[in-house]
Amino acid sequence: MNKKIFLLAAIILLLVTISYEQVGIGTATPHPSSKLDITSTKSGLLIPRMTTAQRIIIPSPATGLQVFDTDTKSFWFWDGIGWMQISTGSTTSFWALNGSDIFNNNGGNVGIGTTTPANKFTVQTQTNQFGLTHTDGAVTIASYIGVFQGVLGGWLGTRSNHPLYFFTNNSAQQMTLLPNGNVGIGTINPTNKLQINGATPGFTDFDFAIGRNTQSMAIYQGPNFTNLVSTANISVNPKNGTGCFGINAGNPANKLQIGSLGANIFNGNDLAIGNGTAAMVIYQSDASTLLASTTDIILRPRNNGQGRVGINTTTPRAPLDVTDNVTIPTASRPYYSYHTYISYQDGIGWCYNNCSAIVSIYASNAVLANEFDAYSDARIKIVTGVSNSAKDLEIIDAIKITDYIMKDRVKYSNKPFKKVIAQEVEKVYPQVVSKHTDFVPNVYQVSSKIEKTNDGYLLTFAGKHNISKGAKKLRILMSETEGMQSYDIVSVPSDNKVIINAPSVTSVKAFVYGEEVDDFRTVDYEGLTTLNISATQELSRLIKMLQKQIEEQNKQIYLLTEIVYLMQSAPLPGIAGR
Repeated sequence: MNKKIFLLAAIILLLVTISYEQVGIGTATPHPSSKLDITSTKSGLLIPRMTTAQRIIIPSPATGLQVFDTDTKSFWFWDGIGWMQISTGSTTSFWALNGSDIFNNNGGNVGIGTTTPANKFTVQTQTNQFGLTHTDGAVTIASYIGVFQGVLGGWLGTRSNHPLYFFTNNSAQQMTLLPNGNVGIGTINPTNKLQINGATPGFTDFDFAIGRNTQSMAIYQGPNFTNLVSTANISVNPKNGTGCFGINAGNPANKLQIGSLGANIFNGNDLAIGNGTAAMVIYQSDASTLLASTTDIILRPRNNGQGRVGINTTTPRAPLDVTDNVTIPTASRPYYSYHTYISYQDGIGWCYNNCSAIVSIYASNAVLANEFDAYSDARIKIVTGVSNSAKDLEIIDAIKITDYIMKDRVKYSNKPFKKVIAQEVEKVYPQVVSKHTDFVPNVYQVSSKIEKTNDGYLLTFAGKHNISKGAKKLRILMSETEGMQSYDIVSVPSDNKVIINAPSVTSVKAFVYGEEVDDFRTVDYEGLTTLNISATQELSRLIKMLQKQIEEQNKQIYLLTEIVYLMQSAPLPGIAGR
């Protein structure tokens, strides 16, 4: 049987060699492009198998000779010079296609010019030989081995001009740009060490430059300073506008913070300056500008002790010049003269009671000075008469002088006062009493808790808060760093609760001073002083009159005394002996 099969195979081989252009095994119609077409659904083609040692000692292999290496488990073929591996025989190959792209998917490194690549992609060449070149020769990158092992040098233009090198040091991973050239991104003619785009209007020899359209900026590090220049405004936006910027401040808590604030808790302000112990801040709110400091604040204009400070004026006439005024309003009131309303052609009368106060300086406590001067020039006044000093004396006699202490014990402690009470003065001399809007300490206690609600922040007190139902604002101390602030009252749900409108409250408690009233009374002590002068003048007139009366009475007494004396020394006729 074996002889028959061998004979059949020899005949087929002979026929293929001699007679046929194409041979088909398992098919009667071999493919037109093949010399030998083997077709089967049950078996395959088995080519010679051998070890690597057997493969490499095949004598004079023919070009295209193919075998299967059982050691590498891959197909190999002879390309006329050496053995080339076709595949690894694994489920994945070293190279694969992704569309028209090719990529390497092995788990190790890829080497060109080396069988032991040390990095993911290693190109090893001889010294001064190029590893990568551009097709037009404009850019060449070479890899050196030897003294500068691992160095990539870049040339722009010819090899003799090499302004740019990239170093990867074996002892420390780093990239170095040598100082004898410039690097450009988006520009082919960089004039600065590192330049992005064209540095219009032409910054040159800076360390870093960026250009955009007609504007640009650059940075230069000198021996004693860092120079940052720009043709446009410079905007710093840490955290996209919500962060803080610090100068010599490790963890700035204010928008611009210079130096350390020490243990002082200032945060969220626009500007903060500290020396490690003391600090000051500036904060701009919608209603005011806040200047706070842990130390005294000294204004020294001109820095010579002779400067001037102006408020609402650019030409201060004194060390402090306050120009303009504000009207502290009250409810709508008529204007009265001393006794009756006087209406002029311009509709202006004199303030008698309950009128608005025109104020340039508002002080909550005493103003101390060697002298106080008030405007009193006759040329600015319309004199309507002389005060009735007798009536003024009656008014002075009716005014009560009262002993009292202030309810604000924190501010005034137990300091005793001996002054007038505005409500008492108002009863007898209302001309010197004015009303305006201010806060009274009718609450004067710390809230037990603060809760956020849909309507605002709810303040709860241990006892009654004494807030009137019609109150509109409260003066509250939320934080010592911010001082007293006023907040709108949303509602007063009970006698120990109040809801306020506040932008943000982080405190768990707050000291509530009291509510705002629109009939807070003040006394014009200058008016009282002039009233007292008029009353004193009346007393002086009375004293002078009494002195004259006394003089006349003394004369009469003297005459009577003389008569008595004469009568005692020389009795009248008819009287003696009685």
